[in-house]
Amino acid sequence: MALALFCSLQPAQAQRPWGQLRSFCYQLQEADLAQLQQSNFDLMILDYSRDGTAAGRWTSAEISTLQRHPRGSRRLVLAYLSIGEAENYRFYWQKGFRPGQPGWLDKSNPNWPNNFKVRYWDKSWQAILFGNPQAYLDQILEAGFDGIYLDIVDAYEYYEERGRGSASQEMVQLITNLAKYGRQRGGADFGVFTQNGEALWQKSLLATITGVGREDTYFGYEAEGRPSPLVFTRTMETRLDAVVKAGKIVLNVDYTANPKQVKEAYRRARGHRYLEYTTRRGLDRLWLWPGLQPP
Repeated sequence: MALALFCSLQPAQAQRPWGQLRSFCYQLQEADLAQLQQSNFDLMILDYSRDGTAAGRWTSAEISTLQRHPRGSRRLVLAYLSIGEAENYRFYWQKGFRPGQPGWLDKSNPNWPNNFKVRYWDKSWQAILFGNPQAYLDQILEAGFDGIYLDIVDAYEYYEERGRGSASQEMVQLITNLAKYGRQRGGADFGVFTQNGEALWQKSLLATITGVGREDTYFGYEAEGRPSPLVFTRTMETRLDAVVKAGKIVLNVDYTANPKQVKEAYRRARGHRYLEYTTRRGLDRLWLWPGLQPP
């Protein structure tokens, strides 16, 4: 009886079709439930909230609606989660926060003034991310997302440059802990993707994650709508090809709205078996490209 009770408390093992993905979209702002639901994308990357705030959180019923693809199949939905920076419009932000107060909060990002570097190895920051009913990942799990899309994992570079030799391994450990926690509560096939931070794509981390996201491989590295430097592109292709060879999913995001560049990005990505999505860096609308995405 005790064993039966224990088993009944385990998370349901949903059949998430990670191996059947043909397309994805990435939108963090101005998301419209009806438009998203009616689209033909197999995978969606969304913020856990319509407007980033606790009040705007997607409900489990809304996420369940998105998980029903128009053709009747199961769609997958990832929640964006920044783990290397704090954002001053999130539920955890308190009046009086400033760099150094609390101790895990570091300098603001000059490119994104509302974002602040965090000492991600700090236990107090990690308690905000997971491990209690009010934590970020716990709210994502409660809403029923299929996985997490982890951003600012390359924050380790910032701290390595400042002399913290353990920075990369501490980031790997944080990602590993988030994956373990998410799968204990969201099912063994709960998805975990990391965006950028390709130096972390080592065997130990590849064994843990479902796939990777990479920005700017073909367009946008220097400026939106500008071809990325050839050396950068070739380096990324080599690293992304290794991820594909390891049996993992590659979500490639290029920042351009130029139709010719969009067509080229899809062509080149498909040649390497990456899933491609082109958008504007604001990530504030759903981009549909007839003939390049599933109709």
